Amino acid sequence: MASVVKRIRNLMHYWRLSNKDNKSHVPTEYQRPPSWFCENKLDDYESLTRASFLFQSWIPQHTDKLIRSVYCPEKYGFVDLGMSSALASKETRVAMLRYAENNPESYRRLVMHKLSPFRDIAKGVVVTMDWVPLTRHIVYAAASLGIPTILLPHESVFARESMYYVHPRFGINLPACDIILAWGDLQESIFVERGYPRERIIKLGAPKFDYISRIRGRGNRSAVRLLGLDPSKPVISFAAQPLDSQYDTQSARAAQSQAIVDTIAAASTLGAQVIVRTPPSKDKIFGADVYGAIAANPNVALDDANLYILTPEETIEVSDVVMSVNSTMLLEAALSGKVAITTKYLEFDQIWDKLRIPVVRNAGELKDVLSRGLTSPQPLLDRYDTAWAATAFSNGAFDGNAANRVREVLSEIADGRRDVHAGFALTQPFLPVVSSARAAE
Repeated sequence: MASVVKRIRNLMHYWRLSNKDNKSHVPTEYQRPPSWFCENKLDDYESLTRASFLFQSWIPQHTDKLIRSVYCPEKYGFVDLGMSSALASKETRVAMLRYAENNPESYRRLVMHKLSPFRDIAKGVVVTMDWVPLTRHIVYAAASLGIPTILLPHESVFARESMYYVHPRFGINLPACDIILAWGDLQESIFVERGYPRERIIKLGAPKFDYISRIRGRGNRSAVRLLGLDPSKPVISFAAQPLDSQYDTQSARAAQSQAIVDTIAAASTLGAQVIVRTPPSKDKIFGADVYGAIAANPNVALDDANLYILTPEETIEVSDVVMSVNSTMLLEAALSGKVAITTKYLEFDQIWDKLRIPVVRNAGELKDVLSRGLTSPQPLLDRYDTAWAATAFSNGAFDGNAANRVREVLSEIADGRRDVHAGFALTQPFLPVVSSARAAE
């Protein structure tokens, strides 16, 4: 009996070694795909019998929301590449980002698998960023298949221009898409200065700001009831951010947390309510101090990204004051005729300085400006320079028609009226070229 057991153990040991050796001889790009990856199915691309664009779903409140805003079923459709079915999970998105960075050959093969059925059908691939390898590989793979690529940015500059659209590890800072449907002058100037052809940029405004023309001057606060707050009382909203780009994350998050605690304390003495909105990325950004301050005050509501109750647009509409370190919701609030306050508890280059919204750097300043914003807001509103914002972040006006302009351009591409001269990515290096002097540093 003992000899039989020994033989079985030896066979099992040999089997493990054999499988290990066999796997080691398989090139990385041909090994089994990661668990998050979804392979193609026939019904994935049957809908592309008509003119359609491809996109890769990502964060629902960012990429997916932007794509939905420019959908035009009577002229073209959108089909999700469907790299994964678990994108609601922050962990899955992080795993995908890391896989694309650390396994470029394997990831490019996954992308080619997803794109190849569409090579003679799709009218284009739309991405909302291509400075991360995850989407940049999609752009380069599409270019190699002759599929046009369109960059529809989901965000613009909000801190230092030199750090906008820059990958912190690889230094990627230039779009590789065939055309850019830019917000306004600011994006155009940055990309052109870095070497992107001006003739490939079309300034159309940002669809995310289209709602502003509909709510400007309105003050409907009834939706706060969904958060257990009272529509008859003033509302202060604090738009929290992950602060993982363009900042020292740890110190920035600590400063943001202190600003939130100070806001809650000031609101209590001013008779106002507070909505604390967490970022759509679902990052865990708060400690016990913030959660404790929220839980201890019945006039404070947490609108958590795991299950949002209000949309960003509703949040701004119900608010008298919108506060943040540096969120674009500050701009949206200012354009909507609301008091916008930036809590600059740490020093950084801030694009909103040109908008001339109030800046507070400590609890004393915060309470003073909040008091004026709630009791006598007009002097603060009169200081705004929205004319600068209209050219920097739009095509000259926030007229509510940016999405319509994007739809028109996509329609022109879909029916062949606009040639984007596909293949621009193939003329550009995937990663920035590093000089020998810099490489030696």
